[in-house]
Amino acid sequence: MIPPVVVGIDGSPESSAAVRWAAAQARSRGAGLVVFRAELFDDPDLLPHRKPPVEAELLLEPGYRLLRRAADEARRAMPGVSVRMCLRLGAAAGLLVEQSAEAGLLVLGWSGVGMRGVVAGSVPLSVAASARCPVAVVRGRADPAGPVVVGVDDSGGSERALAFAFETAETHGAALEAVHAWHDGNRENGVPEQVAAWSRKHPAVPVRVRAVRARSAARALAAISRAARVVVVGSRGRGPVAGGLLGSTGNGLLAHATCPVVIVR
Repeated sequence: MIPPVVVGIDGSPESSAAVRWAAAQARSRGAGLVVFRAELFDDPDLLPHRKPPVEAELLLEPGYRLLRRAADEARRAMPGVSVRMCLRLGAAAGLLVEQSAEAGLLVLGWSGVGMRGVVAGSVPLSVAASARCPVAVVRGRADPAGPVVVGVDDSGGSERALAFAFETAETHGAALEAVHAWHDGNRENGVPEQVAAWSRKHPAVPVRVRAVRARSAARALAAISRAARVVVVGSRGRGPVAGGLLGSTGNGLLAHATCPVVIVR
């Protein structure tokens, strides 16, 4: 069974864009779509399990209303995609990480999902740092004619990013552009051979390898993202803090890319 695509929603324009993008990914994968909403009640007296059933349903109705609206938007964007709604009580980041255990792809808008009073983007950062599946953060606008861009170095995260990027390019009939940002003599560093190995597994995908001299890989990839369908990077996977887990490239891309970004762990 193909794992579903899960999209977190909070009713913002950014999450609406994420719903439409996620629906397209679900259709291209032949997967179902789960529209997910987290409800967090700050006052313990407002927790639904402390209220009579009728009052509890009234408390949750705004969340269900947002879910129904998002599910309808997904069905309009991609008719025929199977859409399921899910509402859970608790903090969005932790619940989304739980959802990632059964998902093939987790999709979020950049505004933050289901959290009040937090810095915009903090939920996507936290989820991307801890999720058990690739996490797509939808921001800017994808170029439907653009390539799948993947950041490449000699790390294990880069190998996982290449695997995801080639599969995505093949599914969408797109070209792939592998970008290696180098500085102080690290040009290419075995990247062409690394990309060629994946190209042999996906011979139908047109491939271009670019070496870009830049102090910041995130800045180089953000500039290239203007003409990209999606940018894919691997996660460093270190430590309990989101910044340490994603590394500077992941953090920088999520803040500055002008198209959707996928973090692969």
